[in-house]
Amino acid sequence: MIRVSHLSKSYGKQELFIDVNLRIGEKEKIGLIGRNGSGKSTFLKMIQDRDDGIEMPQTLVVSALEQHLDFEHGTLLGQVCSALPASLQDQDWKAKTILTGLGFTEADFDKSPKDFSSGFQIRIRLAEALVAEPHLLLLDEPTNYLDILTLRWLSRFLRDWKGAFILVTHDRQFMENVVTHVIAVHRGKMRKMVGGPQKVMDQIHMDEEIYEKTRQNQEKKNKKTEEFIRNFRAGARSAGLVQSRIKSLEKQDLGDKLEKIPEIAFHFHCKVFSGNVLLKAHNLQFGYEPGKLLIEDFSLSINQGDRIGVIGRNGKGKSTLLRLLSGRLEAKNGKLKQYPELRVGYFGAESKEELNESNTILEELRRLPGVKEQELRNLCGSLLFTGDAAKKEISKLSGGEKSRVCLGKVILFSSHVIFLDEPTNHLDMESCQALIKALQEYKGAVVFVSHDEDMISRLANRLVVFDEGKVTVREETYTDFLVSGGWSEEEDEGVFQFARKDSDNKEQYLKRKEDQKRLRKIQSRQKQIEKELSQFETKRHTNAKELQKACEEKNYERIKILGSRDKEIQDETDQLYREFEELMNEETEMVG
Repeated sequence: MIRVSHLSKSYGKQELFIDVNLRIGEKEKIGLIGRNGSGKSTFLKMIQDRDDGIEMPQTLVVSALEQHLDFEHGTLLGQVCSALPASLQDQDWKAKTILTGLGFTEADFDKSPKDFSSGFQIRIRLAEALVAEPHLLLLDEPTNYLDILTLRWLSRFLRDWKGAFILVTHDRQFMENVVTHVIAVHRGKMRKMVGGPQKVMDQIHMDEEIYEKTRQNQEKKNKKTEEFIRNFRAGARSAGLVQSRIKSLEKQDLGDKLEKIPEIAFHFHCKVFSGNVLLKAHNLQFGYEPGKLLIEDFSLSINQGDRIGVIGRNGKGKSTLLRLLSGRLEAKNGKLKQYPELRVGYFGAESKEELNESNTILEELRRLPGVKEQELRNLCGSLLFTGDAAKKEISKLSGGEKSRVCLGKVILFSSHVIFLDEPTNHLDMESCQALIKALQEYKGAVVFVSHDEDMISRLANRLVVFDEGKVTVREETYTDFLVSGGWSEEEDEGVFQFARKDSDNKEQYLKRKEDQKRLRKIQSRQKQIEKELSQFETKRHTNAKELQKACEEKNYERIKILGSRDKEIQDETDQLYREFEELMNEETEMVG
């Protein structure tokens, strides 16, 4: 479908990629990965503009997620229907179905696109790109302005997509769920492979390890050869051997040593706290409009070590709740009781607006009291602001760079609890993983809003869930939440009412939705069992070591207890294996 031949791109002295050669097939679903600034968005723009070096048929329809928010039509539905192919202009049900999946209601269809927030205006542009049904769809960070339920819908939509697409996103799990291939932009080259982003990153890492070990071994051999040449060059009898080895050295291409790629590093400072309860909210109530409450009778205790994920649709009050709990908003009613000397770190959408645009990065970070100069410079380096980059003015930074500065301020501030509102937006995939790892290691409490299911699954041990117009506190992980029933709003029949009547009937639709829900529960439970089995394996190993020690000490009472415990572990492990096998059989029947 598309052939990329000898494609290069640079801005001044900065080379993004050099001599790229690859093909994109007509059904391939491609994830485009690489660090921020590596040229991912540039590559998508070059395809859209059909630049030199990119060959594709003239009849090939390419549609992209546009970022400009100037709308030509007076209604939401009219705007999206204008993107329908000419042959499908009478099928507005397709536009309605996609808009509903993206979180719009039927009441929104007659509203002006200009009446929506910037986040929902990006969704309008996404709906236009999807409804156009192009041969190739270009999606540059479509996940930034979507909530968790919309993302789950989009994931299913893209898995069923009949054409090809190229996707850029920092959300690794989302990409893993939808792509068949990955193109990695790495060290100025592009490499295409079958599989998801993790597989490709692991392969690149392994190839570079092999390359460097091979290069080092060859370098050692060459040094020995050079030593032989120096020692025996003057000898007449060894002249032939010396010349042979000189020619061998001349033919070799040792290859350059791979430069170390700077990696972002986060380390949040925790203030020592001797108690357990940091903050208690009791019956909080808040609303922006008179007589209309957004948060009602909400209670929560935040304890040392908590990792609380706040999840749900956009516009339901997640960010407002974070502002209430962090003290940035005052509740209309209810009480917020906190540890008297509580130190709160906060990162949210308004954090970038609080930066002084005329400051340099270093000057902005110096605004925090009691921070040493060397600590500032070390932090700048860990956030990839090395050398003169730390002297760059805030006004000249990209959105992603400003986010890193804001995170830097939270890192420098020694806190008991950190509130984070969508911290992964504008970070690349590697930075997201570094952030999750740093938050896992932080000793204080973390309360975070995120649509990144990988982050929520790996970090949250408690949840605050906005669903069905209610806010509930769930004492469970996200995996447990999905297994126990998950999102009620996800099974809304609203999408069906716009479906073409001759393409499906209601019973078939509802049966398929029920099967999909059951399959997701099965797969979530399988992941949970795998985690539990790993924990039991650790327990068994520990118990075996203790049993061996008891036997050596001839502690028969201890041997009896440990032997009984070993049997319990074995019985529970066997039960989990039986359940796992039953789930595997059920999954095979459903997908078979």
